[in-house]
This record gives sequence, structure tokens and C-alpha cells, in this order.
Amino acid sequence: MIKIIKIGVLFSLIASFSNAQNIYQQWPVLKTYKGDYATKVAMPLGGIGTGTVSIGGRGDLRDWEIVNQGALGWKPVFNSGRGSIQLAPFFAIRTKTSAGESQTRLLEGPLSSDNLEGDWGSNELNSGFPRFGDCEFNAAYPLAQINLADENSPVKVSLKAFNPMVPGDTKVSSIPGAILKYVVYNKTNEAIEATVCGAIPNFIGTDGWGGSSEGNKNTFRKESNFTGIFMENENKDTLSGKWGTMALVTPETAGISYRSQWDPKLGWNGSLINFWDDINDDGMLQEQTGDYTGNKPATLAVKASIPPNGSKEFVFVLTWNFPIRLAWEAQPNYGEHTPIKNHYATVYTDAWQVAKDLIPNLQPLEKRTVEFVEAFVNTDVPQVLKEAALFNIANLRSQTVFLDEDGYAFGWEGTGSIVGTALNPKGAKAGWGFGSCTHVWNYEVTTPFLFGDVAMSMREVEFKYATDINTGAMAHRVWLPLKTSEQRMKTAADGQLGCLIKMYREWQLSGDNEKLMELYPYIKAAMEFAWKSSGWDKDANGVLEGRHHNTMDVNYIGPNPQMATWYLGALRASEEMAIQMNDKAFAKKCRSMFENGSKWVDENLFNGEYYIQKVPEPTDYQVGEGILVDQLVGQYLAHTCGLGYLLDKDKMTTTLKTIKKYNWQEDFNNHLSTFRSYAVNNEKGLIMGYYPENKREARPFPYYSEVMTGFEYSTAAHMLYEGLEEEGLAVFKAIRDRYDGKKRNPFNEGEFGHRYARAMASYSGLLAYTGFEYSAVNKTMKFNDREGKYFWSNGYQYGTIEIKNSGDDKSVILKVMNGELSLKSFSLNGFGEVKFKKGRTFSENKNVELIVVR
Repeated sequence: MIKIIKIGVLFSLIASFSNAQNIYQQWPVLKTYKGDYATKVAMPLGGIGTGTVSIGGRGDLRDWEIVNQGALGWKPVFNSGRGSIQLAPFFAIRTKTSAGESQTRLLEGPLSSDNLEGDWGSNELNSGFPRFGDCEFNAAYPLAQINLADENSPVKVSLKAFNPMVPGDTKVSSIPGAILKYVVYNKTNEAIEATVCGAIPNFIGTDGWGGSSEGNKNTFRKESNFTGIFMENENKDTLSGKWGTMALVTPETAGISYRSQWDPKLGWNGSLINFWDDINDDGMLQEQTGDYTGNKPATLAVKASIPPNGSKEFVFVLTWNFPIRLAWEAQPNYGEHTPIKNHYATVYTDAWQVAKDLIPNLQPLEKRTVEFVEAFVNTDVPQVLKEAALFNIANLRSQTVFLDEDGYAFGWEGTGSIVGTALNPKGAKAGWGFGSCTHVWNYEVTTPFLFGDVAMSMREVEFKYATDINTGAMAHRVWLPLKTSEQRMKTAADGQLGCLIKMYREWQLSGDNEKLMELYPYIKAAMEFAWKSSGWDKDANGVLEGRHHNTMDVNYIGPNPQMATWYLGALRASEEMAIQMNDKAFAKKCRSMFENGSKWVDENLFNGEYYIQKVPEPTDYQVGEGILVDQLVGQYLAHTCGLGYLLDKDKMTTTLKTIKKYNWQEDFNNHLSTFRSYAVNNEKGLIMGYYPENKREARPFPYYSEVMTGFEYSTAAHMLYEGLEEEGLAVFKAIRDRYDGKKRNPFNEGEFGHRYARAMASYSGLLAYTGFEYSAVNKTMKFNDREGKYFWSNGYQYGTIEIKNSGDDKSVILKVMNGELSLKSFSLNGFGEVKFKKGRTFSENKNVELIVVR
């Protein structure tokens, strides 16, 4: 489990540096979106387990998902008076030149043409505001830079938006807030006045799905180093997930004006007109009073002078604290159990406390975040691998994931939208697939390699709380509250077996032998369940012949490669953990079963082109002789944690070539999808299952005709591991081309819901391309020997490595960018190894050269 301390305490340990603002600091950019390709862009801003608000492709704030629920598509609104239109949160700028010309514009780019035909004209909120005519969105998650310009404005503006994130540092990566820095450039040769203001409605008591904000209250406050408006609801309900606090603050203390609400009396949009006239008059807001109905807009403004051809940075910080959640909406006894407190709410008393902790640390937090992103972006990895890995980290820091009071991490499969689905009577849901579903979360590798403590907390939940020590059965969906709920022991073979591989991985990455010792009785029981109680492998010969539930949401019957590779990987992982625990007899048993099972699968399931399922008798929903996209998924995961080959290497390489040949769709105009459609028109992708002529089951497994990114990523990464670089990169490219900002949001790869957990398999492309392996147990690090500069992270430290040819040898520059790293050996795969007889410690931010001799 994870315990987070306040960042104020944390940064008292960090060396101080100049407080001078560097408004010219350049942020790294991985991809730029413009015009139609910015329409769907929405980058979530928020920490691990805190919820998010997204910055849209034109600079707007959308998808307000900070209230313990997925609520994609929701913008809280406020009304500008009787008979008036609704307004959404916005930031605006008022400028006045030396000639006395003043104008006010929304700090957003132009509207797309997607939503202009409502019953009252444009259905896009805030459509009537003046705005900037040109906009581009520069992205390198979690950094968003939106550049705004207009020939009729005396300024151009760069919005820099982010939430702090540093690999291996869950503390600073779990802050409930969004930082918005508006850098305003004066285009003229004379000084101008500029006021930047933000209006955020106090919607506390609602969450996009219902509720009431009656009783909301906004209060202007001053601190020595910042000012702002504190938002609360006096109808306090500490047991409601909709109750909490918010704050809109700025580190500025001069030139401040505000409105705790707008004028409540003026109908027919008079309240809006009153605000517009007020800000446009002298750039200073006048406080309003009276009985304002609905979500009171907290409006905060900063006024300053900008010198000729100079610039000024206007910083705003939005913070929130919604302490209580009821966890799984889909859990059968939802609403009956004790509410759960978010872990971040144990760190911060309210949103104002978040601001007090965050404001004095803005610069070091930005510096560390930018350092990480620069290290990641400025490498010699193909662009598409970097994009897939970096942008899908957003799923980890969305409502897909939350942490309970004790710091244990949990995850939905995916989150919901307020629009929902027209395809199913279930319609809209806040979350899809409850319980940290093991067979979904098995595929992702982002969490362990970036935030090892978060991953380890999930393993502790799976083994210590979701596994019956007496039978070894592991619930594939965990019920909450964790310590008081009786777990429903419905097992999934792939989920349980994959968790054993992941437990090995987390032990290797952390080096936490004590945690392994603590969980080992559960680990051993979970492994033995495969042949003792489950019926999966009744004769304990290393082959799963029995009935077993899996991620296709059906029960397979008979041996098949998908389950076989999970099983073989689990046996290998259990063998290694048993050796560490000096459980020699169990290690020997696991090894014997692995060798027998591996030999049997190669000899009996490989048909010369790929591996098949042997179905004992005609049964619905089986794979049969179909070509399953992830039939080697256990090997994929085994490669990411260094467990070696589970089946014959050549046979698996042949299988991957077969998958690329037959499952690859060059144009979905020519493909029938009998269920959901995640690829359409002339898009490309790998379908879940391809059946050669006359080989299809009458009722094949449900998802055979679909395409889903997590399955594609895992298979494509495996292709990279086996040297099929062209094939693997083509699959990665096809996925990211579908999420291009025009058709879909590049920060929201979906499956069963939005920001789907399995999509975080995308990080595996980086692992496969670089060959990165690390063991804190053995203190070893490995890479491929390809020349270039690469990023690495083991979940606790991160850094870079640069490999160059040096005659017949290789020169390696290794740099650790947070903490210290201890190694006993360093290897370049297939080339050579450097051993450190007494061990070697690599200090933070020191470039250390190693010479690897062939």
C-alpha cells in the first residue's frame, strides 16, 4: 500500500533554486494537433487516484471528472439569468492598448463544426464569445501547450497546462489539481494592460449524473503568497461522493479582483452582459451580491502591464478535494456498504490545503515534470512507440484508478461517459467492469515500470485479500470495502495465473524480499489451485484441459495456447519465487510441470502456422482452429519481466507472422464486425480472431470480429521482442492513426469503457524496442545493444542511457535522474556484460560511462 506525504514536506528536502520565473522555458513536444486534428483532443489533468479535468484541443476545460465518477463529456454550467443561455467554465483575457482600444476574448481557439446544429443554434457551450482565430495544441503528456493567436488581437497567448508527474514518485504524481499558466506576449511596440480571468462554477453536490448544488458558497481568501476563491457547500454530507471542496487560486497578490458570484437579478443574459461590461471597462471585477440561483461562478482575475514586445505569465491553479466514494457502482451491494475515503483526502483536509501545499512548490514540480518528459521524448525510439506509451499513462491518472484510505490501488476496466452507449440497454454508466478485473489488468505494464509502489499495492490486494488461503482461489473482481467485504470467489484462469507472473515482476523490480515472504503462502496456494481445486489441470501435467473462465468473458474447454502461455509463465514465476523462499520441493514441481507442459503444447497445439485450441466436443464460444490475436500473451508478459521462453522460439515467431498475415485488416470497409466497432472505414488494425475457410465455430467466442488496442499492443510488442520490427511498428502505427485527434481523442483509448486499463499495455513497445530488463533482487540491468539514447524506468528510479560504438566495444552513458541505483552487473543483450565485484552505486544526475567489451 502507498502512503503519501504532503508535497510541502517533501520539497523541504529538495535543494532550493532561484525563484525567478522563467516564462521563456521551452517544454518538450511530442506531437502537435491543429485544425480538425485538434477537435477530439482532451488531455486529462489530475493525479493518480484524484480524478481529472481535461484541457481540450482549443484550450477549453472539458470532461469534469473530479467527483469520484467517470463523467466523460460533462461540463458543469451556470446560468446568466432568467431566459438566458447556460455557460461553461472559461478563461478570458481583456487587453487595452496605449491608444485606449480594449477588447475581451475567450482564451480558446475556434470552434469545430461538429456541434453547430442544435435547436437554438450552436450546441457548443460558450459559442457566442469572441475567441482567437488560430490555435495549435502541442502535447507531451502530462504537458499541454496551447498556442493562441489572432490578427485582430494585440497579444498572442501560450497556455501551459499540466499536473505534476515523476516516475517512481507517487507522492508528487497524486496531487488533486490542475496548473494553468497563460503566457501572454505583447505583439506591439508599446506597453499594454492585460487582465486574465477565470470563471469556474461551484457545482459541489453534483457530479454529472445528478445531485443538487443548493447551499453552495464561494469565499474570497488571501494568503501571504497566493489569493483565490474557496468553493464549498454548506449542506455538508460527509457520506456523499458528491460533497467536497474546490478552489481557484493564483500565486499573484497584486492586481487581483474577483466575483464570488455573478449578478443574480438580470435576466435575458443580463448577468453575462454585466460581467462583460465590468471586465472590459477597466480590467477589474466588481464583487456581486444577492440570491444567485444554481452553480455560483467563482471568478478570479489578475491585471498587469506588459512591456513593449514583452511577456507576462498569469498562473492559475484549480484544486479539489472530494473525500468519499462508494467505490464500485456495479458491485451488487453498491450503496449498502461503508463509504471509502480517497487516499488523497487523508493527505489534504480540503482544496484550500491542496493549494497551500502546491503554490510554493510550483516551480520545482514543473522542473521535475519537464525533466522527466524531456528524458522520455528526446530519445531514439520510434515516434509511435513514444506516443503510445506516454499518452496512455493518462489512463492511470484518470477515474479508472483510485486509492483507498490505506493507500491500496484499485481500477475499473474503463470509465463511463454521460452520453453512454446507444448499442446496449445499459446506456450510460460511470464505470464499466468493476473490481480491478485481473484478466484485464494483466495486460498493462505501464504502472509497474513507472510507479512500482502502486503496482505492488495491487498485488497485495490480489493475494492477501482476494485469495482464499485455504483453497487458493482468487476472486477475479475484488469487492469493497476491502477489509470488511466477503470476497465472491469467482475465478478466472488467465487472471489468476497472470497475477502470479506480475507478483514475480513486482518482486524483481522492487527487490522487496520481505513482501514476497509475507505473501508467499498466498502465492503458493494460488499456484496450486490450478491442479488441486480448480479442475483446470486435474492431472497436474502442466496442461490446462479443464473448464476455465477468461478475458473473453466465456469458459474455454480444452487446451489452448492463450491459457497455456499464462499457465507456463505462472509456473516459471512460481519456480523462481519458490527458489527465493528455499521451497525446493515446490520449485522442482513447478519446473517439472513447466517443462512437460511446454513440450506438450508445442507438440500438440502447433499446426505448422499457429497454435490452436483442442475442443473435446462441439461447444459454443470457443476459439477452436481460429487464429487468436493474443494466443501467446503469457510469453509477452514473461518477456517484459525476464522469465525467458515458454514455448519454442521459432514456432512462436512463425505464429506471430501468421497473426500479422491473417488478423491484419488493411481496410475495415471490407470487414464485418458482429459486435462493437473500434475501427471503421479505411482504418487498419489486428482483429481478435481470424478463422481460415471452413474452420470457424458456429458460435465463436464473442469478440472474435472486434479490434481492441490492448490486445493489439501486447501482440505488437511481442513481435518486436522476436525481431519482427516492421510488423510490430505497423500495428502500433495503425492504433495511433485511429486516435489521431480528428476521429478520436489521443488520450482516451477505449474498450469496455473509456481510458481502458488494458490500453496501458502500450508501454511494452518501449520495453521491447530497448530490451530493458531490471532486477533489484539480483541488481542487474540489461538493454539491447542498438546504438542510440533511450529512456528507462524500473518503477522506483528512472533515467537515460546512451549507447555508442567504441571500436569493437560499446560505450554506455548511464544516468539516474531520481534517487540512487545499485548494480552488480550491466549487460547489452547478445553483446557483453560489465560486472561490479563489489557492486556499484549510481548517484542521481551523474553521467557514468561504462565500456562493454564484446
